[in-house]
Amino acid sequence: MPFFDFGGLRAYLAESLNSFRRIKRLPAAGQWLALPGLLSAKERITLVACVAMFLFSAFFVGTRVYTAYTRQVPAIGGAITEGVIGFPRFINPVYAEASDADRDIVSLVFSGLLTYNAKGELVEDLAQSFAVEDGGKSITVSLKDNVQWHDGKPFGADDVLFTIQTLQDPKYKSPVRGNWVGVDVEKLDERTVRFSLRSPYAPFLDRLTVKIIPRHLWKDVPPENFALSPFNLQPVGTGPFEIERVDQNRSGFVTRVQLKAFDNYFGARPFLQRVTFVAFATENELVQAAARGEVSSFSPRSAQSIEKIPQGTFSRYAFSLPRYFAIFFNLGAESGSPTIQQKSFRKALAQSIDSGAIIQRILRGNADPVSSPLLPSLFGLREPGQKVSYDLEKAGELLESLGYKKEQGVWMRPAQKKVTGIQGVLESGSKGSEVKKLQECLAKDSGVYPSGKISGTFDEATKNAVVKFQEQYAKDILAPQGLTKGTGKVAGGTKAKLNEICFAATDATPLTLTLATIDQPPLNEVAGDVADQWRAFGIETEVKLYSAGEIERDIIKPRNYEMLLFGEILGPTPDLFPYWHSTQKADPGLNLAEYGNPKVDALLESARKEMDQDKRTALLEKIQ
Repeated sequence: MPFFDFGGLRAYLAESLNSFRRIKRLPAAGQWLALPGLLSAKERITLVACVAMFLFSAFFVGTRVYTAYTRQVPAIGGAITEGVIGFPRFINPVYAEASDADRDIVSLVFSGLLTYNAKGELVEDLAQSFAVEDGGKSITVSLKDNVQWHDGKPFGADDVLFTIQTLQDPKYKSPVRGNWVGVDVEKLDERTVRFSLRSPYAPFLDRLTVKIIPRHLWKDVPPENFALSPFNLQPVGTGPFEIERVDQNRSGFVTRVQLKAFDNYFGARPFLQRVTFVAFATENELVQAAARGEVSSFSPRSAQSIEKIPQGTFSRYAFSLPRYFAIFFNLGAESGSPTIQQKSFRKALAQSIDSGAIIQRILRGNADPVSSPLLPSLFGLREPGQKVSYDLEKAGELLESLGYKKEQGVWMRPAQKKVTGIQGVLESGSKGSEVKKLQECLAKDSGVYPSGKISGTFDEATKNAVVKFQEQYAKDILAPQGLTKGTGKVAGGTKAKLNEICFAATDATPLTLTLATIDQPPLNEVAGDVADQWRAFGIETEVKLYSAGEIERDIIKPRNYEMLLFGEILGPTPDLFPYWHSTQKADPGLNLAEYGNPKVDALLESARKEMDQDKRTALLEKIQ
């Protein structure tokens, strides 16, 4: 092989090699140890400093090289134990939405057509691809062909059809049935399904995250036995984890569910090998178990629970959710309070609440104040131009402009002149303004007229209320007629007593309000704090607390409240139609304020149909 000499390189290398050969040997170890004795004190200090600098530099350079050319990656294996409140009952997408514990497990055992990635973006899961067509009225989904259920059976389009049809069938009583009303689904082939809508609906793609159940296991289970099937606690899904073990106590409640990674999962294999869910009856029991180290992760419902956990035992993560809690003023013409109808009055109430203080006192800083039901900071919308801020002075000025006066620290309603009361005879079947006056009068006493419904129709509930009223004032109404039981007819003494109580001239009276909410933290605590602030401002406030069942059945459905502290969930793609459109004022609608505005109605209708994100954002910003 020819050798080329570049600029004397060959001669230089030869000389270097000869010099190296002339070095007979390096100093022995003893000679190195004797070196410090040959140096002066100053030279020894210099030597030590140089050696230290050399070692530090070597460590620093080595660390930089290591971090620059390596990266941390999760190791395969390991396990976590998640503590949950409530006992799992339905590890089944058809019913799981009603329970946090069920929903958490379902999210790992089952898969949907679409899912959300770590950035909050909607991406394919069981779907290979999807296409939005016909202006948003048709969505065609192509399915992956390498998916199998945990029992080894193949997944296909029939499973998708069966799941959606089950959710739609009222016989199965799924809590998410409303999401699928008016949606047609058809199988185009073994790997393709099409969803058809009556009109475009922008949030519909969110619906495709619903988890799919296996047709081959559920098709022979009749609706009446669906909730009783053992598959609810021994589910078979397509998700990254499969059921390994389910433990129940003597009462039959599920206390522990253990999952293991599914070897044939179609997606990226999970890093964890096992996930165990341990169920607790109450949050206090869960927090105590966490303090003892019995669970490795949990999600507390109240900020106070976090403070019970010793510092440093858990890493804490906070997430913003698409939901808000607010005080809803009942603006209903029949069920609402005349006082609340005044916009300036509502603004004064808002200005007399220090929401920032509530966030710190009750929620320990784990919340953000909002001034719009659209949550602009979460969804990237422009903040509303006008915001109501805490200002007691301006709140007082607004009340004074409405005729209220503050006497000895208490806001007083203005004195009222005598108004025309009930003139005619009223009985079952009567209708009109006279009946409304009657119902308004009866509603002042919830013990007499519990529903407080102002309909203008003398129905059975109104008659029963009149009977109670007559018997309550039997000395003035029934005794003069020689009666002991009420008749339910408004005439003579009954009419006179009603007019005396409700329609006589009145002196100035203290301003009082009622605030209803659910008897669970933190809402009951927040309601108490709001009431305390209003009392300090000079407005007497009564807080009425109800169980979850009571507040849904007796308060929200009939809109039987003056003010309601409650929450609403918007979903990943915000749709305010169910909460603020005028058609949703009555049950089963969720327009809790009974708000109505034709312009807002039109914007809400357009926004939910608009598939273009930029155009939809512009419409939503106009609503604020």
